[in-house]
Amino acid sequence: MYSGTVYGGPGPVPSTTPHEAPQVPEVVMDSRMIAKKKRRAKEVAVTMRRNAGQVIHTISFDSILPVTADIMWDCDPELLCSYNWQSSVNGTNVIFVPGAPPKWTPPTLPYTLALDSGIMYTDHNYARQPRFPYTPMFEALSVMNPDAQLLDIDVIADRNNLRTLLEFAQGKAGTFRLNLQQIGNTLILVRSEDRYWKRSNGQGYGHNFENHFTQAEEGMQNATSQYRVIRYPMGPLNVVVRFEADAYYEGPEAEVEAFFAAEATPAAPISPVTGGAAAKPNFNYSAPIQVIRRGLPVPCAQIAELKTSPMGESVICMDQLWFGRTPHLLLGNYKKGTGIFQRVRYTSTRDKVAEWERRQQESLRRLVALLIELRRVLRAEQGPIRAAVLVREEKGGPIHIRAMEVKAPIVALHFIQRHWQPQPPVFRHVRPT
Repeated sequence: MYSGTVYGGPGPVPSTTPHEAPQVPEVVMDSRMIAKKKRRAKEVAVTMRRNAGQVIHTISFDSILPVTADIMWDCDPELLCSYNWQSSVNGTNVIFVPGAPPKWTPPTLPYTLALDSGIMYTDHNYARQPRFPYTPMFEALSVMNPDAQLLDIDVIADRNNLRTLLEFAQGKAGTFRLNLQQIGNTLILVRSEDRYWKRSNGQGYGHNFENHFTQAEEGMQNATSQYRVIRYPMGPLNVVVRFEADAYYEGPEAEVEAFFAAEATPAAPISPVTGGAAAKPNFNYSAPIQVIRRGLPVPCAQIAELKTSPMGESVICMDQLWFGRTPHLLLGNYKKGTGIFQRVRYTSTRDKVAEWERRQQESLRRLVALLIELRRVLRAEQGPIRAAVLVREEKGGPIHIRAMEVKAPIVALHFIQRHWQPQPPVFRHVRPT
């Protein structure tokens, strides 16, 4: 948290003429903060360059011609698999399949929360399996959908990867890096960052809100949030999307209205539960993933996104809802500066997302065109592993696809043989009658 000094406080206003601009007080940043920012920038720069060779293709914003097909959420997604990571760490890598997201079980309002603290993970899959982040997904698929064929899947991606590319398709500035790999007809997008955790800045309540307003299902008390893998069409593309589910919600909407409370009602005391671990645990990356069958599948129609914001402020999360095909949004509103949650707003997202979809149609069409172009470039790669590095090195600049200097598979061979190679037909001998 910033603890530096701001110099140049209020004082006499200097006289000015019409041709003179008043002086702006100088803000001097704490030297520790400057050093921290420089170290962080260096870490990011190293990550952007790691294992990235010469440029083999460049894609500018203006070069992407949007596809003509409508890109719409017009059908229910198919749940391929789901799982939770075991949260405790004892030298093993354990997932619960199918697992379960926690159930929305709000306390009586108003309710006071402490600020988030500790270590927060942006993605447990990459934190636990940085070299093979999709392995837990395929382990869960082997249990829940062992005969699933992915030959007709065009793209496999984490929701965050698609959100990143959508921002580029919207013309927004920002730098990023993704690794790309093509298996058969399928383009796989892989996050590539220098770390997949962060220490809470002590300014939000999001994780504590999830902890206190939901309840883990039986057997899931020692589990992280659930990861779900869904399949749906994105215009002309068939996509598989993995995302983290905050909770499941059974409704009806009237129940949420009952959570509203008057400001005069005494707030419940702060609970000691915090949003994250006090220290980063040591993971055993090489330990094999153990699958424990636990939990029950939760329908896509019950998945909810949880958000928090000060009273009177809105949140921006339509792209999250759209890519995750999430039908419910529960927004906790708190009194700014107090942590006192005074109400929860429920939204059935389909209508609002449909309006966002209509306004973002050109960007969504451009995103699909970009994915089609990435698939075309990767198909031209030579060798048994078709892989490359996608980087945007300058804010507002183009995307560069660079050669991957050292290529390594991200999906184990036995998964490829099971899900990408056509299975021979089974012929049964029928005795003549």
